[in-house]
Amino acid sequence: MNIHKILANWVVFAGFIVIPCIPFIVMGKSTFFPYIVGKNFAFRVIVEVMFSAWLVLVYIDPAYRPKKSYLLGAFGTLLFVVTLSAIFGENPTKSFWSNFERMEGVVTYFHLFAYFVVASTVLTVRNLWRSFLQFNLGVSLIMGIYALSQISGQAVGFRASGTLGNSSYLGIYAFFNIFLAVFFIGGENINTYKGKIRAITYALIAILQTYVLYHTGTRGAILGLIVAVGISAILVAIFEKEKKAFRVWAIGGLITLVALVGIFVSVRNTSFVKETPLLARFSEISISTLPTNARFMIWNMAYQGFREHPLLGWGMENFNYVFNKYYDPNMWGQEQWFDRAHNVFFDWLIAGGIFALLAYLSLFGFAVYYIWRPTTLLSVLEKSILTGLLGGYFFQNLFVFDNLTSLIYFGTILAYVESLRQRDQAPEKKLVKKGKSKEEDFTVIVSGGAILLACVLVYTVNYNGFMQNTTLIRAMSDRSGAENNLALFKQAIAYNSFGTAEAREQLGQISTDGFGHSGTVSDIQKQFIVLAANELGKQAAELPRDARYQIFEGSFLVRVGAIDQGIGYINRAIELSPKKQSMYFELGNAYYRKKDLVKAEEAFKHAYELAPAYAEAKKYYIEILTTEGKTAEEKKVSEE
Repeated sequence: MNIHKILANWVVFAGFIVIPCIPFIVMGKSTFFPYIVGKNFAFRVIVEVMFSAWLVLVYIDPAYRPKKSYLLGAFGTLLFVVTLSAIFGENPTKSFWSNFERMEGVVTYFHLFAYFVVASTVLTVRNLWRSFLQFNLGVSLIMGIYALSQISGQAVGFRASGTLGNSSYLGIYAFFNIFLAVFFIGGENINTYKGKIRAITYALIAILQTYVLYHTGTRGAILGLIVAVGISAILVAIFEKEKKAFRVWAIGGLITLVALVGIFVSVRNTSFVKETPLLARFSEISISTLPTNARFMIWNMAYQGFREHPLLGWGMENFNYVFNKYYDPNMWGQEQWFDRAHNVFFDWLIAGGIFALLAYLSLFGFAVYYIWRPTTLLSVLEKSILTGLLGGYFFQNLFVFDNLTSLIYFGTILAYVESLRQRDQAPEKKLVKKGKSKEEDFTVIVSGGAILLACVLVYTVNYNGFMQNTTLIRAMSDRSGAENNLALFKQAIAYNSFGTAEAREQLGQISTDGFGHSGTVSDIQKQFIVLAANELGKQAAELPRDARYQIFEGSFLVRVGAIDQGIGYINRAIELSPKKQSMYFELGNAYYRKKDLVKAEEAFKHAYELAPAYAEAKKYYIEILTTEGKTAEEKKVSEE
């Protein structure tokens, strides 16, 4: 075998060994957002190296070349649409690169697509799909045991998060592995001793992951599991013609599932359910409360944003523009800077409009089509389980947003389904070369080019971002002296990567910590303030339609005494987000510091009238009325 082919295969195989371990990467105090950054940079680097090595395989052996398929076309179309929408969207840089908190964006989806292509070809050619999925399942066992150690001894209601940093992320991780285990059970011959042992092992893993899923308290993933089981049972009951025992079990399981759901609904208001925190979370689900539910309000904002830009959306990672523009004042009790619609389908409508959503939905549609093609070498039970997995994942996406872990699993399942289609096709015949030829000599050039490509990708895609991240956390945490912190902030910003906005925000916050308390400002703090004002001003100028950076610059300027200049920025923020009370709080405080009580009252009154139930808005309004001596009005508002 060609030595280049052997080495390329080993590089790719090494990547497949490391990728299932990515969820365990936590970079501690050395990075900003340690649960997110390490995992994402690792995925990018691994895929870049794998993809470069795969190109060598593609050149040497036609069997590794992807074949035309609906699934491949749908994925490619999705990438094309989101790339186009990013270019013409509100913030192209963020659309492509995201930020440290999410690290998604178009760049991540290009990596996911590359992973999909490499996995769907290499694992198929080498007949390693079963081994790879089993390895994923084995790794998940370690995560499950770690989650158990978290749950043990914790207070009632504790929500496990494993090494993912978020219980919702662990929930969907457990969901995928439950169905991987059940899928393997469906393919075992339990009439043999070894088959029975393997089936029992898979069942124990599924039980463990179900227990972990329950203790994440993730309603979307748990409801997705219920839906997935229901879909699988219905499909088996309808389509299983040969093994009647499976149909009986499926019907019995479906009846049991419906009965359990019915029992829970009937006892949802009992003290036992209400006093069990994890069950209580489900008892709160009610159609009657949807209009006042935060997610429902966010979905409505997303719908309004979609109506404004229906074709190509606003660009990936730009939901914050929609959230600010169409902000519902009744959201006052929630976070003020949502960057996701908490619904994957609305997220796609905002990211790339109706075309992106249709492309995304087609991934599910074509996957189900390939699973159920008559030529697919799967049993009805296996087809039903895979379809249930996709259906449950689809359903849980109604309530959450994706993360790197769920995207990797989704990409893996799509690649596996794509491999089922490829197995139906006869492999291309490879020409056997004899002796040394110019083409063999060119293989050396291709291999060298692949190494160079990997180095270029790893450096250009990752180096500046990673260095900026680690420098920023040092700037925020270094205790060797303020001068060093200032130098580190300058260095972090100088990397000019996708975390520059975050670095500027943190600089602004640190610069005004303790400002004004002593009555004096040190020389080093003056340097911090000058740098922060300059950098926040640059950020506001670079993104003049982003209310977040207008209000940050305005609030900062007011705090350091440049009140009139700050008010200008605050008013621009209000133009961009006219119904957000926090904007009017900043405006009212600015006018109060300027001793313009009339305009301060006007700002606080407007904030109060947007949502009279908002206690803080009411408090501000009452305080300004009291300061002005408007006793009658103050009394009237207090009694409302």
